[in-house]
Amino acid sequence: MVRVEKRRAAGLLVGVAGLVVAATSALAQEEGGVEREEIVVTAQRRAQSIQDVPISISALSAEDIERAGFSEFDDYATRIPNLSFSASGSSSTDGALSIAIRGVFGNNTTGFYIDDSPLLATLNPRVVDLERIEVLRGPQGTLYGARSMGGTVRLITTQPDLDETSGRAHALVSTIHEGGMNYGVDGAVNVPVVPGVFAVRAVGYIQENGGFIDRASRDDAPTPFARRKDIDSESVQGLQLSGLLSLAGGDLTIAPRIMYERTERDGRTQADFRAGNRVNLRQYDIDEPSENEWTLATLTATYNASFGTFLAATSWFDRSYSDSEDFSEWTTAVLGFQGASTTFSETDQKIFSQELRFVSGWEGPVDLTAGLFYQRSKSDWRFPTTIVEGFSDDAFNLDNPTKVTEKAVFAEATWHATDALRFIVGARAFKNEVDFHLRQGGDFIGPDEFYAGKQSEKGVTPKVGVQYDIDDDRMLYFTMSEGFRVGGVNFYAAALCQAEIDGLGLGDTTTFDSDSLRSYEAGLKSSWLDRRMTVNVAAFRIDWKDLQQRQGLGCGFSLNVNAGEARLQGAELEFDLLPFDDTRILFNVGYVDTEITDTGGLSTVTRGQAIQNVPKWTWSVALDQDFEIGSIPAFLHADYSYTGGSWSGNNNPTTPLRRPAFQVANARLGAEFGLGRISLFVDNVFDEAANYADIPPLGVQTPGRPRIVVNQPRTIGIEWRRSF
Repeated sequence: MVRVEKRRAAGLLVGVAGLVVAATSALAQEEGGVEREEIVVTAQRRAQSIQDVPISISALSAEDIERAGFSEFDDYATRIPNLSFSASGSSSTDGALSIAIRGVFGNNTTGFYIDDSPLLATLNPRVVDLERIEVLRGPQGTLYGARSMGGTVRLITTQPDLDETSGRAHALVSTIHEGGMNYGVDGAVNVPVVPGVFAVRAVGYIQENGGFIDRASRDDAPTPFARRKDIDSESVQGLQLSGLLSLAGGDLTIAPRIMYERTERDGRTQADFRAGNRVNLRQYDIDEPSENEWTLATLTATYNASFGTFLAATSWFDRSYSDSEDFSEWTTAVLGFQGASTTFSETDQKIFSQELRFVSGWEGPVDLTAGLFYQRSKSDWRFPTTIVEGFSDDAFNLDNPTKVTEKAVFAEATWHATDALRFIVGARAFKNEVDFHLRQGGDFIGPDEFYAGKQSEKGVTPKVGVQYDIDDDRMLYFTMSEGFRVGGVNFYAAALCQAEIDGLGLGDTTTFDSDSLRSYEAGLKSSWLDRRMTVNVAAFRIDWKDLQQRQGLGCGFSLNVNAGEARLQGAELEFDLLPFDDTRILFNVGYVDTEITDTGGLSTVTRGQAIQNVPKWTWSVALDQDFEIGSIPAFLHADYSYTGGSWSGNNNPTTPLRRPAFQVANARLGAEFGLGRISLFVDNVFDEAANYADIPPLGVQTPGRPRIVVNQPRTIGIEWRRSF
């Protein structure tokens, strides 16, 4: 296996070298021409060219998003090197994805922001009306806090325009191979109510996805039923309304916004045993619907003084979702009793966040970013009474309210020692508190069980770095930074699982502790050939202590446990070339080797074991070509991505599960007409069945039957876009 991976690495490097040499040979004789459009990001809380930011960062512009047809996270994630994902660690958030950057996998390891609002990385909102997407690799604990251990994903929305009335519209229809039909419409309109002073922007979208998973009767079904087609269809609706008020000659701006999204699913996009199996065989014809509804309200005030910018960002996030799952086969296999069994869950989440920030703008050798942060998160996860027909009127029930309070003060300074040399130092002092309560009962549990407690931690995450400009087009940097995340509480049926837990030597599993890491990164950012080509390279090493890992149990439940220490090391390369004015080639590759170096005394973890759900290799290649059909402007977009194999996060120590590697190809061909742009597209050209995760069930897992979250099969469609 190691030799194969080394050969693959060598082949990729030779291929990239060949592209560079070919491009250099073809363009060395040319001067001038069209330069690449500069990408401006705000990753360090100030506007900068992406080539000037001394961290490994990828950015996708609005044009990139439209050309590729991105609509949700897994569409664009495969374009980002060393970014991997899997379905959430709990199936009660079916459809959500957990993000791993540079191998740092697990709940709350990746920061996720919509503009300046920190949210849940599992949210996966629809990609609509965005200015760009930024992905920051490496710990961002100084400027972004506890949930940015591995990195941060930022969705930057399009802001209201104070001067021009404008809008856009988009519609699509597509068909899923051996599945249903998809339909979608979205649009935006911008209106300057008082030109130059106040403007509003409204966005709306509807998406209907037809589904492709079927349900059929098992041979031992008490009452055979007809096959049900496309049981995992879903409907998504969303609205956004934002405003922008400009006062004091533009020095003071106030930007309110509200976002709303609702998703209804008729069933689970999950296959039994393997990703390509699109038929769920069941004893009973039981639906498994779910709903997810959230609202985000924000208010951002910005004041531009002569010496810097003051910002106050306030957000309120309110989410509720419900889920259900049929676990009748478990009652047959484990209890020896055949009866219809369905479990339900309900969750409410409320997050209030406030950040006050200052970004210097003075003339001088030191740039400063400093601020205060406060966040209060409340969640309540509930299982109402679970009924097993003919066996129990109350098999299981649970109530798990949790409150997390985070406070922090942070600062980061850059000293321009010379015109070419800069030193960076920063720190974030934090105090976090987790207050949890758990009550569970029912016949599976016995007498009601109660757990309650608090976890309180405080500390400092530092950052130091150096940045050196070789010339105007090439820059070297080195960074040391740290990150952390808070601990939490597990739930399981002690009557069913305690003997197994004791046998594994896991000790007290009621709670799990926080973990932390330190990262070392060195990189090169470079532009060549009159800035028609960029080549960015970064290498890193991460030392991770007390890492939280998911542990599956034979009793059907799963736990988070702290598994000693780990080492992660790897590299990324991003290559972007304009060989001709109408052609763009992109190649991105990421490699990360993860290894448990200390088991922490856990018998379920072995030294040298890889971290769950982390592929060693991720790479992608994309082509954008503009041309004309007669006098009609047209374009072609094609991309291909590879995600390597990994170990599932829902592993039982005696029956480990492997997630196979997968490759996904997409293609689009479009043309501009008087009425707008019309595109034909094929997503998942080769009909790859990707294993997104063998997730733990909402209730309990039927022995020997993993449920696998899968991607959408080959989808062929047509879309229309128009701006006005």
